[in-house]
Amino acid sequence: MKVLLISVNRERMPFPVFPLGLAYIVRGLREGGHQIEIMDLCFSQEVSVDLNKTLLRFQPNLIGISLRNLDNLTYPTSVSYLEEVEEVIKICRQSTSSPIVIGGSGYSLAPKELLQHFDVDFGIVGEGEEVFLQFVKSIEKGDPISPSPYFLIKGKPYPPMIEGGRVYPVRHPDRALFETRRYLEEGGMANIQTKRGCPFSCVYCTYPLLEGKEIRTRKTEEVIEEIRQLVEEGVDYIYFVDDIFNYPPSYTEALCREMVQRKFNVKWSAFVNPSFLTGSLLNWMKEAGCEGIEFGTDSGSPQMLENYKKSFTQEDIIRSSNICSKLNVNYCHYLLFGGPGENEETIEESFRLMDQLDPTAIIAMLGIRIYPGTEMEQISLSQGVIQQDALLIYPHFYISPELGGRLSEIVQEKALARKKWIVPGLEINITQNLIEQIRRFRIRGPLWELVGRMKKPRVGPLRDLK
Repeated sequence: MKVLLISVNRERMPFPVFPLGLAYIVRGLREGGHQIEIMDLCFSQEVSVDLNKTLLRFQPNLIGISLRNLDNLTYPTSVSYLEEVEEVIKICRQSTSSPIVIGGSGYSLAPKELLQHFDVDFGIVGEGEEVFLQFVKSIEKGDPISPSPYFLIKGKPYPPMIEGGRVYPVRHPDRALFETRRYLEEGGMANIQTKRGCPFSCVYCTYPLLEGKEIRTRKTEEVIEEIRQLVEEGVDYIYFVDDIFNYPPSYTEALCREMVQRKFNVKWSAFVNPSFLTGSLLNWMKEAGCEGIEFGTDSGSPQMLENYKKSFTQEDIIRSSNICSKLNVNYCHYLLFGGPGENEETIEESFRLMDQLDPTAIIAMLGIRIYPGTEMEQISLSQGVIQQDALLIYPHFYISPELGGRLSEIVQEKALARKKWIVPGLEINITQNLIEQIRRFRIRGPLWELVGRMKKPRVGPLRDLK
């Protein structure tokens, strides 16, 4: 069967992200002997022209659309991507009568609502490797197709969703049909996933909804083989996209030991939970090529950590930060401002703690994006922040009423008084123009590592990075 797979993600801020989820789909389809065409719109200059040419030339029997994100997650400068997706679907409908199926992490956040919103025929919820392949087989054989909790059909009743998602093994992605090298050149890194699932219960987080609460690790030898293949293709920097790279710690250490043994000439960074970072583990990570740690810290206030239901304490944040400093590993804290119970004092606590720790950089996001099915949705409903009929496929943000509408003003004043803060929503130390200038120098890895070299906080120009 001829299957056209379209990645509709065109966001390049702060860098273009390789469509890893689609690469997992490709593996199963290619192994099944199907003819695959990839349409990656990230680098398309004229979407309508490029898509029409592909549809006319390839004549697909089935079209699959991968939706990574619903919006840019940035308050107060939020941008919805749904209109772009609608336009892609419209072009497909005008050029072919082939059925259209939509999936991806963005779609899976609100599958029923988005299936109604878009002019598509089917929707795949959650991990699509197995479901999509079975769907293609059924179409090819002419077998009847029935809805399930993970496969929705337009016009048919929706089966009830199952909390926690399915538990599938994580397979090896197939990058052969993608422009891997271009993502390295323009994005500064390649991406690898070593596990899925999150056992924790942060009030705003969608990972347990998308991947389930059970941790599923890949075999370390499979990850090593994927790294080897990327290195052979010229990749010299990797970002591990696991929501928590260092959990479980025993798996992380085993993987790093194998990377050390293989002596890969590759640098990397990852997202880390402060609770599970030890000096011994970071030593192995560093020896294996790690040169950057990103902490999902959220807040420096003990009360806010409790409100967010984080799995660590302020003491864990301090301890893990000191480990990074002692071992000379660059590290960045990601903070969220405006959650339930946030006030001027809790914001000040976060700034004071960051001043004390003096990390390489701090990235601060304003407001909490409200997603269906999360505890944040229930909190927002109970406090009247949103109503029952709120259409959460569009950006809605929770901002603590205790701040009296002054969140942006408070954070802006404090961040501009310091030089290591990146605040995307306020364009402090981050703009598209600045990032494009930096990437011209073929800089690898996360751009936050450069922020500490700025003489003062600003939105450009490049000379401040010298």
